[in-house]
Amino acid sequence: MSYLGDVAFSVYHGGYWVKLYNGEFTYFGGEMKSIESKPEEIFIRLSNEFSDGLSGQNLWYKMPFEDLKERKSFCIGDESFEKMCEAARWVKFVDLFLVNPSEHPDDIDGPEPCEAEVRVERSALNFVDEDENFDYHNTPPNSDGEEEDNVYRWKRGSGQLKLRQVFDTLEDFKEALVEYVLKEGRNIEFCRWGKDKSAAKCGIEKENCPWFIHCSYEEHVGKWMVKVFEDKHSCVKDGYCKMLKSPVITKLFLNDWRTDPEIKPKAIQNEILKNFNLIVSPNKIKKAKAKALEIIAKDHEEQFSRLKDYRLELLRSNHESTVLLDTFENDDGTETFHRFYVCFEVIKRLWKTWCRPIFGLDGCFLKSTLKGQLLAVVGRDANNGMYPIAWAVVDVENEPNWCWFIQNLKADLNLQNGRGFTLISDRQKGLLNAVERELPMVEHRMCARHIYANLKKAFPRQSEMKTLFWRVAESYTIPEYQKNLEAVRKYDMRIFEAIMEKNPKNCSLAFCGPTASCIDVHNNISESFNNAIDPARYTPMVEMLEVIRRSAMVRIDLRKLKARQHKSRFTTRATQFIELEQEKIKFCKMYPGSDGRCEVRECNTSFSLNMRMRTCSCRRWEMSGLPCRHALRVFADKKLNYEDYTSSWYSNSQQQQIYSDSIRPVTGMQFWQKLGCVVKPPVGLIEEVENRKGRKPKPKRKKGQNESPKKKVSREKRIMHCGRCGIAGHNAKNCKNFGVPKFLKPRKRMSSNTGEDGYDSTNTNGGDTSDFGDGPSQSTQY
Repeated sequence: MSYLGDVAFSVYHGGYWVKLYNGEFTYFGGEMKSIESKPEEIFIRLSNEFSDGLSGQNLWYKMPFEDLKERKSFCIGDESFEKMCEAARWVKFVDLFLVNPSEHPDDIDGPEPCEAEVRVERSALNFVDEDENFDYHNTPPNSDGEEEDNVYRWKRGSGQLKLRQVFDTLEDFKEALVEYVLKEGRNIEFCRWGKDKSAAKCGIEKENCPWFIHCSYEEHVGKWMVKVFEDKHSCVKDGYCKMLKSPVITKLFLNDWRTDPEIKPKAIQNEILKNFNLIVSPNKIKKAKAKALEIIAKDHEEQFSRLKDYRLELLRSNHESTVLLDTFENDDGTETFHRFYVCFEVIKRLWKTWCRPIFGLDGCFLKSTLKGQLLAVVGRDANNGMYPIAWAVVDVENEPNWCWFIQNLKADLNLQNGRGFTLISDRQKGLLNAVERELPMVEHRMCARHIYANLKKAFPRQSEMKTLFWRVAESYTIPEYQKNLEAVRKYDMRIFEAIMEKNPKNCSLAFCGPTASCIDVHNNISESFNNAIDPARYTPMVEMLEVIRRSAMVRIDLRKLKARQHKSRFTTRATQFIELEQEKIKFCKMYPGSDGRCEVRECNTSFSLNMRMRTCSCRRWEMSGLPCRHALRVFADKKLNYEDYTSSWYSNSQQQQIYSDSIRPVTGMQFWQKLGCVVKPPVGLIEEVENRKGRKPKPKRKKGQNESPKKKVSREKRIMHCGRCGIAGHNAKNCKNFGVPKFLKPRKRMSSNTGEDGYDSTNTNGGDTSDFGDGPSQSTQY
């Protein structure tokens, strides 16, 4: 929560205390510096602001409304410091005074300067520069022709009320009262509210508190003015406030509910009690939350109505970019949102020129009131970091939407049939079918992490399963793959069969080509992108797309700066990979050959290297583009530089080229051209907001594949019998056989005289019912 900001400290330093002839004190000499900080961190800020630190300095403080004779000395951690922090949280302004006792050992009894000099010094220290937030539509104070005599303008956020304080509207007066309540923690209520006047009094009626304020319109000023204000309370704070109603709570916590709609009322209660020392009922918070969700839903609708304007602005600011809005027309002629696709020209141009031909596809849920999916394609830069290429918003993650997304991606990245490119994704059925249809020749790697997650659910508490599975996935050669797969079979036949059902060749490096120069068999980089934009997934449509775009701009600028400052020839992660391989060359021994060929023996296994082709029989070198331990052994013996045999995909110059350009800036919504074409949100959005009213429904258990989706057994083809007379065709409520004794269902007894079905064979109603049928029957006839 974020409702108590920093405190403004006016720090007077370089001077000393002087006692005047009238017995008052003043701070003479020195300078004044303004610092904004949290009260608990003021010592840290002071140490950073002053080069000499606080060593040997004595500190005093006072509130702005106190005199200098009421100043108090303090140091870090003492009781006076805690009192200062507590008061600063409410007042928001504190005056600090620093005096060096070594330079002024006897300040109080020192020589007294002349009175004029003291006045000049005091005026200079209290100099007030122009207010940066001053409203220039109003007349400046103390100007010529000022007709407002002794009038105080209200400053939003001050929490102060004064006599003859003026407001532009009565709503501003109400807002000032709310700020006063939150600052002072008092129980205040309105006793009069009209078009021209308003009044409030203390809300504790039993105490007959004299606190009262009255505001009405003043003709010669042209504003609403506080004309009566009794600022004394005779009551004790009761911890409640009648003005703190649901609309006020909605305004205070709107952004928090926008970020996390699932915040509990108890958490809001605790936050109000902590920040404002007031108690609020859960019902008020629930009403405030409902109102906040309605406001958020309206924001969604408003941003949906500007989707076409947003698309036009993106195309205007970023030429040759691909921005597609797909809608469908309703029966009444209106357009409803279907899907939205974005791929900026600078991103796709730099990726095609400087990035490796590998990318990941993945989708994630939107967490706002719009229940859709965000599809994204993420590439890799020279440092193996994520490089978002394109993203889209669709209603559901299915095969048609994936086909539409991949078709647009093919056109932007010139993928054609996928030959020469590598794709990593999970095993989502719609995605697999779309890739097979649109990119039949692409090298499709399945995410090994998702496969292992499914295995972990099916076979919990298998300590060695993780190590054995990842050895299979990270096998570089077919013999190594077969050896590790055999180890899984010996460990647990059930796990082996489950792995074989998933076709492990799709997630093992042994069956992947070296074109991508990447040894990843997981799609974690797409998951990292989903995690990076997680806060944006709670926001409305256009706002979410703007957060993703701006995050990409910030990421490009940050990595551009890091690439410039990086001094090495190759990127950080490439260097770390080579350093790990360098530690293992001590187990290798080289046997030189001819024509650039060598043999390296490691742990009784020989590997053949071709220096010209930059290949090794272990396949690490050609798969990653980085020298393996066997190649590094040869470089060490022949005194060669490994950097000359490292792929340029990982060079720092490549990284600088990738981030050499960025997305063009986009203007705000108020500057967009209005086309007048309104796009409505999906019907699911409105239904979701309506369903949110009342208690949150409990989540239902997911049914199994062969389990009936219905909660109860169907009554179809079942014959109803009367519970009184036992005759079929009616129930006991509509029974017309008056005088018939009620037929009681036999009780179930766990005794020796019960039959196989657990019921007593004796008649419990004491009468003969043979004339009225055989009694109720629960059998179903078909």
